[in-house]
Amino acid sequence: METYFSEVISSYARIRGKHKKDFSIPFWDVIVLTAMDDEQKAVYDKQLKYKYEREELPFDVPIHVTADPPGPKIGNGGSTFVSLQFLYDLYSERLFDFRVLLIHAGGQSQRMPSASVLGKIFSPIPKGKHSMYEMLDIKLATFCPLIPKMCPGIFVTCADDFLVYTLGNNHEGIEFASEGFTALAHPSTLEVGVGHGVYVFDKVDLIDPRIPLQRCNCHRVLQKPSIEIMIKNGAVLENENMNFAEGIKIEGKAAYTDSSFFFAHDVTKLMLNFLKSNGPIQGEIDAYGDFLQALGPGSTNEYTSNMANVSACTPKLKETRDCIYTLLKGTPLVLMVMNASKFIHIGTTKEYIEHFCCDAEFQEELGLGKDVFNMWAEWPSGDKLNERCHGDEAPPIKKFRLSDTSLGCVMHSRLPLSSFVARTAVVEYCKFLIPVTVGQNCILSNCEFTSLSASEMKHLGISDEDLPKECISIPPNVFMHTVPVQLCNETQFVTVFFDLKENLKKSTNSDDIQNLPFLGKVISDFARVTNANILSDAPDLSDGKSKVNLWFSSLFPAAATPSQSFILALFCINALKTDDDSVVSLEGKSLFSMASLLKTKDVHEMLKKRNDLYQDIKHGFC
Repeated sequence: METYFSEVISSYARIRGKHKKDFSIPFWDVIVLTAMDDEQKAVYDKQLKYKYEREELPFDVPIHVTADPPGPKIGNGGSTFVSLQFLYDLYSERLFDFRVLLIHAGGQSQRMPSASVLGKIFSPIPKGKHSMYEMLDIKLATFCPLIPKMCPGIFVTCADDFLVYTLGNNHEGIEFASEGFTALAHPSTLEVGVGHGVYVFDKVDLIDPRIPLQRCNCHRVLQKPSIEIMIKNGAVLENENMNFAEGIKIEGKAAYTDSSFFFAHDVTKLMLNFLKSNGPIQGEIDAYGDFLQALGPGSTNEYTSNMANVSACTPKLKETRDCIYTLLKGTPLVLMVMNASKFIHIGTTKEYIEHFCCDAEFQEELGLGKDVFNMWAEWPSGDKLNERCHGDEAPPIKKFRLSDTSLGCVMHSRLPLSSFVARTAVVEYCKFLIPVTVGQNCILSNCEFTSLSASEMKHLGISDEDLPKECISIPPNVFMHTVPVQLCNETQFVTVFFDLKENLKKSTNSDDIQNLPFLGKVISDFARVTNANILSDAPDLSDGKSKVNLWFSSLFPAAATPSQSFILALFCINALKTDDDSVVSLEGKSLFSMASLLKTKDVHEMLKKRNDLYQDIKHGFC
């Protein structure tokens, strides 16, 4: 499987920056990324422009970005309807001759805040020699071997997962259905099934787990079922500790779970007619829960009343879900059973570290590295280093790579060679001119420390003695990410910081904000040691009670430069961890929450600084 999938990625690499007439592999006719609003759409369009300029994308294949309309959330199911209408308005009847890749990429990425500003689909992947791969590149590459098996239609996938697989040697006659839906099915533990869609087969005894790819009919789909419901509906395979193709083994009981799916253009026409008759989607519709659960001869409409996974119950939601069930009921669902496959989700900070730092098998299968597109340099020490921290930047003495150290994952960054990155830490898009030591279970994203003048230190309330000169130390279990913002028509910088284990979405009553867990303590401790006035931007009123969480809590100070912002955040972290109220004061400073950052973010500045870093590293290779 490793050899096969490595060739899948390599084949795609050969068409990056090439025109369609020179493609050596089958590819999509049209690609669509969904965005949660017009602002996120603009962010995506800007990043696509950069990728085209760097020849990081295939040419002559249009990539469109569609934005959800203003108002209540419509979910990725609603985004699917919006995208189909956009495509039909643009291409008219020609659409029905196209094979379209639809990537659902909207959302705030609350479980992976480093992707909140620029989007999960543009998250870095530790792969690439002359520039970084991003999640978009992996998505464009992954499904190329399946394209010849598809008739014209829409292939739907999400922006925060990987699929590693092989089709085996005898798969030429196995094709996607020419009508209705076709879904990919993967062997999984029952614990994985609880959080995903689970397939119930018409005739499960016809499935041979040793064959890499098979096609069968689906009886019904269960969405995030309990283990008891899986067993009751016959979704659980009989044998335990089963061996599947290519050496894949599932400990304990197993079931087949979902990932991506396809529908032919007969379904596209159904959905377009639905919009024509009913108008825009009203409510939060899930492409997996509301489309797939309606399919197969065993489907029922019980799920349309289950609002457990809906963030906001709008007045017409139940009615809309019932209408979609009626629309799709009876539509066949064919399964491409991929016994030689692994579905890997990477949408949380924990998963990010696990797969990029610890999962050697996954890294080998995708050809990932630990030291990718970086500039390592030996810098002066002692008095010369002290001068550097307070003044002009001098050129590096010599350049190296850090590949032999087998430490953490570092990508698209510029660091002194004597830096230390722990085995379970990720550093991305960072620039440090003095050595940095990064502790276990850390993520540093978009952070910078180059220099601070005496006047800057005085403005921050930091003494010269306290400023790190020989090395910057990042304590373990910390997430740090710097975001440029527009404040009073000026660009300033905010570095957010959390404990890696903290759930930013976990709510409490608004009058109990002081007891929210934060960096191993509680917010009242942070307010006390930093003299900060902690407020909540927008309480959650979804259940009628005013609630707050870390996402909406104004904790993070703004500063004039990235270096000021980073060092101020680091001093805040150390003040709380040491319970020392003399380290730093946030009195009178503008404080931001993650929610307010997304409203005031300066995307132009963020992309400019990232591109400047790209040019620095690129020139360092010359």
